[in-house]
Amino acid sequence: MRDSARATDVGGLMNSTPWPVVDHSFLAALQQRRPTPFPHGLSGDPRLSLESIARLGDELGAGSISAEQAQKPLVSADAGAGTTLEVVAVSDQIRALAANDSWFTLLNIEQSETYRDLVDQVLEGMAAGAGLDPRTMKRRMGFVFASSPGSVTAAHFDIEHSFLLQLEGHRRLGFGRFSSTEDREREVHRYWNGSFGRLDTLPEQTLELELGPGQGAYIPPYTPHWIANGDATSLSLTVTFFNRDNADESMVQAFNERLRRRGLSPRTYGEAPVRDRAKVTFMRAYGAAKRRVKGPETSASH
Repeated sequence: MRDSARATDVGGLMNSTPWPVVDHSFLAALQQRRPTPFPHGLSGDPRLSLESIARLGDELGAGSISAEQAQKPLVSADAGAGTTLEVVAVSDQIRALAANDSWFTLLNIEQSETYRDLVDQVLEGMAAGAGLDPRTMKRRMGFVFASSPGSVTAAHFDIEHSFLLQLEGHRRLGFGRFSSTEDREREVHRYWNGSFGRLDTLPEQTLELELGPGQGAYIPPYTPHWIANGDATSLSLTVTFFNRDNADESMVQAFNERLRRRGLSPRTYGEAPVRDRAKVTFMRAYGAAKRRVKGPETSASH
């Protein structure tokens, strides 16, 4: 299925605001984890120009930059290890994207106060339109993607609720679905053991969206997706959060992996709600104790 995420009209709403323009009907998409296009008004924002992104890369430092070859397979058995690039002078590398066959991610941009405010602005503006309580949106994070013409974002899934906002260039965003519950659990197991959600088999495609500047899409957690750039440099922003729904699921999965490493066979999330609640309670307590010892995470927590 192919669709076009229209930047100028979603339910009669215009893209006069920087955040995703959604209405109260979006709550159903969020609850059902249904991919949804939307317009936004961030394209042209000076905080997200190529030059500003290049300077932000220097500010964040190499430890917050992920770099890969632009053109690569959609799926691989090594979670993309064979396509990584060395970050040498990130601002110069980003400025040269039009010709250097590179794909950069600036991780956790909320480490910068300016961009932490931007992440909050985007998510709280979206929440106001949707009628969503912003206090339920925890562990807010932001990521900037800057990539050369013809770049590929390999097939993967994320565990967060994600909002992709296209800023410059055009891309095709494909969505797929796991072939079975067993296949999904296999990939979840791989996620917690170092795959970072990268898939080794391309799922059946269920939807494709054409994204240009001022257009975006909601990407639900645990939903396979992949992206192909057009013939121009692409800049985009993705902001993410956890709510109780996907936070509980991820904590149960993390707990289950601990059990598997001890040779046990835990019940899949959702099969035993009482046990799930006990696992979540343990993981919340464990996480709180860990933060007291080690300090807060580098990602934002609201």
